[in-house]
This record gives sequence, C-alpha cells and structure tokens, in this order.
Amino acid sequence: MKIAILSSIYPQHAQDIYRENPFLHQKTSNEQMEYIRWHALSSYTRWNELLIKHGFKVLEFVHNLPHVEKKWAEENQIGTSKEESVLNIGLEKVKRFKPDILFCTSPIYYIKSNFLKELISILPQRPKIIAWYGADCGKEEIFQFFDLTLSNSKHLVSSLQKKKINAEFLQHSFESSILERINIPERRINRVGFFGNLDVSTYDFRKRTELLCRIFETLKTIDVYGTVYVPNRFERYKYSAIKARHDFSRIVEKVYPLKRIKIWSQIDNLPPNPWPLGKEFTQKVKPALFGHRMLQTLSNYQVAFNCHNKHTGNYACNMRLFEATGVGCCLLTDNKSDIDSIFEPDSEVVTFSNSEDAISKLKFLIKEPKLARKIAMAGQKRTLAEYTVEKQVEHFVYHLTKLCN
Repeated sequence: MKIAILSSIYPQHAQDIYRENPFLHQKTSNEQMEYIRWHALSSYTRWNELLIKHGFKVLEFVHNLPHVEKKWAEENQIGTSKEESVLNIGLEKVKRFKPDILFCTSPIYYIKSNFLKELISILPQRPKIIAWYGADCGKEEIFQFFDLTLSNSKHLVSSLQKKKINAEFLQHSFESSILERINIPERRINRVGFFGNLDVSTYDFRKRTELLCRIFETLKTIDVYGTVYVPNRFERYKYSAIKARHDFSRIVEKVYPLKRIKIWSQIDNLPPNPWPLGKEFTQKVKPALFGHRMLQTLSNYQVAFNCHNKHTGNYACNMRLFEATGVGCCLLTDNKSDIDSIFEPDSEVVTFSNSEDAISKLKFLIKEPKLARKIAMAGQKRTLAEYTVEKQVEHFVYHLTKLCN
C-alpha cells in the first residue's frame, strides 16, 4: 500500500536550517529531507522508516521546502523555471507515485490552496484522504472533505463526531532516539523553561500568554522562548510622545481647562500600547527555537512549564507533555480532566489549577531540586515505556487498515 504524506514545516525553522547549512540545497532531495528530519527531531522523524517496516511505500511532499522539491524535479527530469510553483511540482510528484492514501498534516493549507482538489482530479483513482487536526483550522466543516480525521485532542474528536465527521484519536508520542542526538547535561539549570507560542491576538493562546506574563512578574527564575512582537523605533517614539502629551495635559487641564487639552488628557484617546505584552517581558523573551536546538535547550532545564491552548478543550494532549518528560525535565502542566490517565500527578508530573497555584508550585520545585529530579525521572520512565513513536505508528496503521478495509 502506498501513502503520500502532505506536510509543512515552520517557515522560520526552514530558514534557520538552510542559513546554518548554506550548501544543503546542493544535496539530493532525499539527503536534504533526511537532514531536515533529523534536525527537526520531532515524533515524525522516523515515521517513514516505521511505515516502511509495516509494509507501506512512503512519499513525502512539503509545500514550503522549495529547495527539496525543486531538487526532486531536477532529479526526475521535470523542467522547471525559477517561477515554477512548488505546488505544481507536488502535483506531479504525487501523481507519479499513485498513492492509495493521502495523509495531510496541514489540511487548512492544502485545502485553501486548492491543491487537494487539483490532485484528486489528476490521479487515476481517488485515494483515501486523512487529515490531522491539532490546531484551530477555522470552521470544522472543512473536515467533511476527508475520509478520516485524526487528532491528538479527545475534545476535537468528539466535536467532529457530533458533526457526523469520521474522526479518531491519535495521541502524540516521543521519539526515544532523540536522547542519542542531544547532550543531556549531568547537572541541569535550576530554572524553569517555557517554549511555545506567545500571542494575545487570538483566543487560543491569549490566556496562556497572559498567564506567562503574570508568572514572569513574580518569578524571576523562568526563561521564556518564543516569537513576540517588538515595536519598531517609530512606533515606540510616537507612543512615548503621545503618552508624554497625555501626562502633561492631565496636569495642565486643572489650570487651563481648554477643549484641546481636555481631549489630550483623556486616557481613551491614547493609542494602543506598542508593547502588547509589556516592555520588560518582551525584552526578556528569548528567540524561538525549533527541533534539535529546542530539545537540546529544553533538556538543560530542571523544570519545564506547559499550558495547553484553549482550542483543544479540557484534555491533556499537546506535544510538550511528551517532549519535556521525554528529555527528563520535571513537568508542571495545567490540570486537565484526563491528566491522571496519562501521568500520575505529583509523582510523574506536577499539575496546577490557576496562576497562583502555578507560581506557588514553580517556586516549590525550584526550592526542592532533588524532588523535582525524582519526579522528572519517573515522568521520563513513563514516557519512554508507554508513549513511544513505535506505538503511535502502530495505532496509525490500525486506523489506516480499518479505513481501507
């Protein structure tokens, strides 16, 4: 059976990989993909290998890796110009492969770009089409297009099933070979590390980001890694000037209550603060890290902080649960309804219920590094025993077999 995996990569991660390896684009398409897989060091790193062991033939197309796809086109004598669309190459690549199954890990992109519809129209027969649903994709009705949708969130699976959309649960996992690719320190930094999305513009991440800001104000032993908006010089100067005028007008209006001064003194007339997360917090945020570099840095910390976004509901399901425990950090995570079915709270991980609880427990774990280490070792043991990629792929293959029979 043939399966074509349609995926994507964080654009910044791809840029970092090629910037740090300026000659990578000269290698074959397979060599580039192999390097990128092992640099990404995600739970998907060995999926191709494991699927082949299960008897599948595997093809991968990544729409935002133009060097890989254009090199593949060159290797397969497909004439391309500099302006040639990577999607057109992808259409030809998958068409030649003639897959029985399409597994789309970035459904919103491949639907909105019209790639899937075009692909189906040129294939000799329609394959079974599977989507991955882990983040907000807008209206869930888009998943009616797919024969099956897999999700790491029981909440999202239930939501789709209520809409009569075929959906099944597939838990995240940890790739144990990561431990051979990173240097685990003998002694970890007795601090807290957070790695993830920082955003107050969307509902999904706003509460988590606000929580991080509150923790940062109280706890100076937390390091936050992520992408955060930094206003440019003009925005900063403009806001400072208008704010200074506002402060001055509030004083002057008491003596000279002129109409214009009263307008300037009103706080509602101030423009939005150009530092949406606050100046001090923003300036302390460390650059976002991905793949190998993220996992290496994460493993340096005694304690890892995790908090799910709102979209996945009241279930413990994100990737950081397994990455943090997998590399041997003591994990503090939000107290979801099913966390005790994944890890034993206070023994394998620590949970929190609100911001005060989170701050209190982070302080305690930093103060008690031996206990934090004991919990970390128990959490790692559980992950390496039960939440492996091998088991995840077995579950994936089960869903494929059920769908295709």
